[in-house]
Amino acid sequence: MNIGYLAKELSSGHGTARYARSLIEAVSVEHEVLVLTAKDHRNETKIEKIHKVLSEPVFNPFSQIKNFFHSIVLLRHCDVVHILVEQYGPGAALACHLLGIPFTMTLHGTYAVPPKKLSLKKIMMRYLYWRIDFSTTGSLYTEQKVREVVPMGECRFIPNGVNLDKFYPMPEVKKKNNLLTVGMLKSRKGADLVVEALGLLKDRFPDLTYDIVGDQEDWYFLDKLKSRIKILGLEKHVTFHEHIDDTELLKLYNQAKVFILAARDESGHFEGFPMVFYEANACGIPVITTKGFGSEYAIKDGHNGYVVDQNDPQTIAQKVSEILSNTSLQKSMYDNGIEQAHKHTWDEIAKKLSTFYTDAIKIHAQR
Repeated sequence: MNIGYLAKELSSGHGTARYARSLIEAVSVEHEVLVLTAKDHRNETKIEKIHKVLSEPVFNPFSQIKNFFHSIVLLRHCDVVHILVEQYGPGAALACHLLGIPFTMTLHGTYAVPPKKLSLKKIMMRYLYWRIDFSTTGSLYTEQKVREVVPMGECRFIPNGVNLDKFYPMPEVKKKNNLLTVGMLKSRKGADLVVEALGLLKDRFPDLTYDIVGDQEDWYFLDKLKSRIKILGLEKHVTFHEHIDDTELLKLYNQAKVFILAARDESGHFEGFPMVFYEANACGIPVITTKGFGSEYAIKDGHNGYVVDQNDPQTIAQKVSEILSNTSLQKSMYDNGIEQAHKHTWDEIAKKLSTFYTDAIKIHAQR
């Protein structure tokens, strides 16, 4: 099968880039793949057929026209096309319609949901969902949010995976009383809630530290977060990391005793299925996260971590305390996390995607 993909980039830079790289590399073991991107990161992937021709991922007519023409030219020999970044959807959907190629898309999170009010963006996205033959998502919450705004066809739940060659336990790395968050530094990721929890825990665990890994483009949130850290007297307890490679990230995962993603819905923005859950679990770290997105599939409360209510630093602090104070609990969550990660390798996800593409071709033939 020859599969065409549209993605912003294939790199380790952030969640959607790692998702695209990991998914395509896993699928390429059994299938031919061709990738259209906006950025060139050939040195970070083994994929050979990459064309850096796309615009930045935005919902505007000029970008969609550009993406349409490149899709018409470069994807014409594909058996199926898969959009990995929702903003590339409308132009590619039209191209695939004219080429007669089955068209699929992954629904991640916020950007998959059309606006409720009439606008050019809503018109483009309504057309996009009309043209999709078959979609996939790692979050039933995202699918629900889309269906509240526009009609759409069949959507199959396929979780994100983990690359066990990149994320694994390192017994030689000494554990610290350390919390870890990985993800773009923005309000909906909830790093400020972890800082509040850290403030509640610092007297009981005076050596407790917190590493925050991710792009720092949201300067307003970063300044607000640093201000709160100073007020709470936590300057020596919190460290920020940006633009680190997989080797350094692996070490940070293995140093930590608890991984936390205190995500929340905020002004219509929400999480999808964060890849960091299984990355942390693959390194044996229990995960504390919040309800309301792909979290409740990946993290089984009390098994490989805890799932708590959103915007609740007191409960986060309580769960951190339970884990740090109980070595037998740490050991059971370590074992359970590794077991969950091994069930969700990218090789396993690639098998599900192969079936998904075959079914998409059948659905397209019946339309």
